Amino acid sequence: MNRSIGTAVAVLVAAIAFTMSRHAQGLSDRIDLYLSERPGAPFSGVVLIARDDSVLFERAYGMADAELGVRNTIAHRFNIGSITKPITATAILRLINRGTLGLADPVCRYLPRCPDPWRNVTLLHLLTHTSGIPDLFGDLPSAPADSLRPVVNAAIDRHLSDTLRAVPGTRYAYSNFNYILLGYVLEVAGRTPWTVTLDREVFAPAGMADTEYDDVWRVLPARVRGYELQDGQLRNIRYHDHAAYTAGGLLSTARDLLRFDRALASGTLLPDSLVRLMTTPGLGDYALGWQVIRVFGRTLRNHTGGVTGFASHLAHYDDGTTLILLSNVEDEPAKSTACDIAAIVFGLAPSARDSGQPLCRPDP
Repeated sequence: MNRSIGTAVAVLVAAIAFTMSRHAQGLSDRIDLYLSERPGAPFSGVVLIARDDSVLFERAYGMADAELGVRNTIAHRFNIGSITKPITATAILRLINRGTLGLADPVCRYLPRCPDPWRNVTLLHLLTHTSGIPDLFGDLPSAPADSLRPVVNAAIDRHLSDTLRAVPGTRYAYSNFNYILLGYVLEVAGRTPWTVTLDREVFAPAGMADTEYDDVWRVLPARVRGYELQDGQLRNIRYHDHAAYTAGGLLSTARDLLRFDRALASGTLLPDSLVRLMTTPGLGDYALGWQVIRVFGRTLRNHTGGVTGFASHLAHYDDGTTLILLSNVEDEPAKSTACDIAAIVFGLAPSARDSGQPLCRPDP
């Protein structure tokens, strides 16, 4: 290469790197300013923003353990609540891709006892929250992770005479129990405990080494404590077994969730045809494990998680931008905060709290 050309290329590369660094620094400053000036309690948790394979922003705030004075880090693990659902849906679709399951399979095929009104409920109905089955999530007692099937069987036995809330496929009604039933199906079809099936079908191929079931009684490395707010002050939560299983029971990191998002977008986990199916919205703007809407002139697939002590949000925009927010304060309005931060990333003003209107409402 001619020396003058080589010098010019080196200067251009350096200039691009400098510009990207200045942009990243500017973005960091704007996000920090927003989080410090917004009304309410200071943010506690992790924010990670990436575009395709480049991380634009990654920062931890607040305390992992307020009593011991341990600060949150990007490597800490948070309960992700219902962000578990798209992971469960991905595992189901991987089994469908191999022919082990079918979307039209009746859920009763996998249950030892099944109420007669459920005979027409399919796996597709469960995935899209259109089953019409009453949400029996509140009937599930505290129990170890390997007790999913016994506690579900007991709950069903108590409701064998219940009628459906709607004809399957005709009405959207968000239901944790739909996704608990999908966990049951994973166990039966996968012939292993649901935790093993998720590891085999999602965590291992996506490289998610820090994701597992959030067993509240085990000592788990790098797990942060969860809090609630009372009069603006952090308070310890009353720990109990959430029994959320495949509906909302996973523990993960922001980086692992980015790995999941990248593996889904790249075709590592599912073929394009199933990704398109998974992200095509139906009733209630819900697809298969994701809410899908148009916002900021972009298509957004996203899911929010909330469980005692924690709030979370995972958002993927069709321009390749992924935003992950994990908080160990249950009162954090995770979706609103994530939407405000996305507005900053896209060069817009985060005005949701000023106007009193939700910023991430669907585009007209």
